[in-house]
Amino acid sequence: MNTSGKHKSFRRTLARTLLSFAGLLALFSLTLAIPLETWRTGQQFSGPLPALPRSELPAVPGRIWIDADAACGEGPRVDPDDCLAIWYLMRQTEVTIAGVSTVFGNATLNTTDTVARELVSRIGPGRHAVQVHRGANAPLPEVRGRDTEAEHALIDALAAGDLTIVALGPLTNVAAVLQARPDLRGRIQKIVAVMGRRPGHIFHPAEGQGGGTLLGHGPVFRDFNVAQDPDALRVILERDIPLVLLPYEAAREVEIDEEVLAGIAANDDGGQWVAERARSWLNYWKTDIGRNGFYPFDLMAAMFVLQPSRFDCAEVHAELRQDPTLFFPFSRMPSLLIEPVPADKQHSTTGALYCHGIQQGSILFGHLVPNERIKVLA
Repeated sequence: MNTSGKHKSFRRTLARTLLSFAGLLALFSLTLAIPLETWRTGQQFSGPLPALPRSELPAVPGRIWIDADAACGEGPRVDPDDCLAIWYLMRQTEVTIAGVSTVFGNATLNTTDTVARELVSRIGPGRHAVQVHRGANAPLPEVRGRDTEAEHALIDALAAGDLTIVALGPLTNVAAVLQARPDLRGRIQKIVAVMGRRPGHIFHPAEGQGGGTLLGHGPVFRDFNVAQDPDALRVILERDIPLVLLPYEAAREVEIDEEVLAGIAANDDGGQWVAERARSWLNYWKTDIGRNGFYPFDLMAAMFVLQPSRFDCAEVHAELRQDPTLFFPFSRMPSLLIEPVPADKQHSTTGALYCHGIQQGSILFGHLVPNERIKVLA
């Protein structure tokens, strides 16, 4: 075959390949438009999880450490949830904040460290004298063996006494501490982490609200803190650290809209700064997702720390693995999947608590909103 013939054959093959790909993409898009409940919610499970009695939920801790990848206002699709959580925790007097560490995740470490320091400086003078410590700039396999300021500071804080760690980003800093000082494992009372899901759950928050993409289904979210550093999570699981998981499932019950942001802004300089930097994210949820407000994922962890009795939590077995119930590419992603602990084995396991909902009619931020979906008011 001459050169001209080879070029024609290549073009025909390429055209067929592109046509096939376009056909598959169109078929995939059409499936998203099927009016089935599992597509509308992304939820392929229906059975309720058994909730622990309120008396068996953890108490409000005495000392906490906040580990965060705060990047609010650094882009229209960067969530402000870490900033909201830090702001909320630093305004309380019930707990002592032993320190704040920064980690890569929502943005580069330079960005998350700068944002966290700015926020803490706006709240700190009237509240707590909290130090911010610079942490890992990449996943655990890439930073193993490199000491960070955050690692040393968290080691010192654990050596001084028991801590609850509120992990709002990837678990890299915490895993590095446990690898460097395994003897301090017993000083960690629990890790309150924003992650975890039931098998078969896809996070697409539009849920039939008419978002701007994928025929009304909107963007699909990942279990972000797991995906950013699964190796760090594996270290935590291997050490059998008590885990409290605040998942997407719980955040769906809370919505932050313009009214809520205005209430937050009215509190203090820090609240005004966070609310202003949250508005681009709110606009993204309005235009691309089709909701009036956004789900405040990391804020749920902060709420749990101070109001654990308002949450519905179940004892679960948590495992890091792929989810074969999902379609490609979601089936290939590492996931922290949870399964209920059988009734005859409850209280005999050191597995996780999965806090999947909020008690209906709960008072959050001091205001009661009697509607079907709890709405947080500052």
